[in-house]
Amino acid sequence: MNIDKKVLYSCSIFLTFAFLGILFVPKDLIVIIAAALSAAAAVAISLIISKRNILSINKDQVLLVMAVVGVLYVTVYYLTGIEFGFYRSSALSLTTLFTKIIPIAITVIAIEIIRNVILAQGSKLASVMMFVIGVSSELLLAGGLAGQMNHSRFMDIMAMALMPAISANLLYHYLSRRYGVWPVAAYRLIISLYAYLIPVSSAIPDAIIAFANLLLPLAIYFFVDILYEKKKKRALEKNKGWWQYVAMGISLVLMTSIMMLVSCQFRFGVLIIATESMTGSINKGDAVVYEKYDGHIISEGDVIIFDKDGRTTVHRVVEIERIDGKTRYYTKGDANDSNDVGYITDENIEAVTKFKIAYLGYPSLWLRDVFK
Repeated sequence: MNIDKKVLYSCSIFLTFAFLGILFVPKDLIVIIAAALSAAAAVAISLIISKRNILSINKDQVLLVMAVVGVLYVTVYYLTGIEFGFYRSSALSLTTLFTKIIPIAITVIAIEIIRNVILAQGSKLASVMMFVIGVSSELLLAGGLAGQMNHSRFMDIMAMALMPAISANLLYHYLSRRYGVWPVAAYRLIISLYAYLIPVSSAIPDAIIAFANLLLPLAIYFFVDILYEKKKKRALEKNKGWWQYVAMGISLVLMTSIMMLVSCQFRFGVLIIATESMTGSINKGDAVVYEKYDGHIISEGDVIIFDKDGRTTVHRVVEIERIDGKTRYYTKGDANDSNDVGYITDENIEAVTKFKIAYLGYPSLWLRDVFK
């Protein structure tokens, strides 16, 4: 390994662990510390590692496109307030300027400078580490991981922040390699800072925003690729390259499905079985995919998810009675010797299970045990 490679790998490894560590800094300090580290790292890397110039003739056009997309993103966000309503957020102040706006701007620009220098070296290993750094930067701008961590919060972070960050950084890598620092930096600055500059916010649910942030990078990728790269690709490699679209499409479908299930804020969701009361049909460690209950017919034999006395339970309906116009459901765990005490009504039912995925929930149970 030559000296240049050693320097590249050393810098990449150091920054990867540094940014992962910053994620656990208290929320009030995380952005300021990230800005200081990012700025210092950007200066050092620009001096230590030789930067290769991007020779794309479309840099200025893509910069304009990304700025327009960023403005459209903000515009659509506020238009959703017509449907979901608005609420007053923090007004712009000197404190916000120096503790949020300036540090975020420094972090975004510095990260994109670092990304561009590292990706220009053509090293796959360094590129992967830069991807981790980029995803970490998105998570820290979202508030990091400090504070009391439990299983529920971990799953929320996975669905609302991590998966959209992965999708976004796939796009940022693509754009940075071809068009340089500023198209990505301009887009990220617009979508990261508007909330601090405008004193009102839309009440749109976080799950919808996360879902949009997961899909938008793919839409931008295809738009830029078709607009500026398609002719070049046809000239260079006819009948090649279509696999990348298939792979990206499959990956996005998987990530979208996982995010929708994990967030549990859509019609379908996923629940990890943590007890052995249904052993034989649904075992501990299995994941059950469910459909939220909206009054549809429940039959004997259905496995339902219900809340009783503040406890979520997954048991089978073994008997149904209708008394005085009200339906009573008697339930039982398949592995239990007797029925559950008492009965539940429609008000208790949260969802109906559709199918199970064996063993999928074990990593989640291990994480839950770790957080305990």
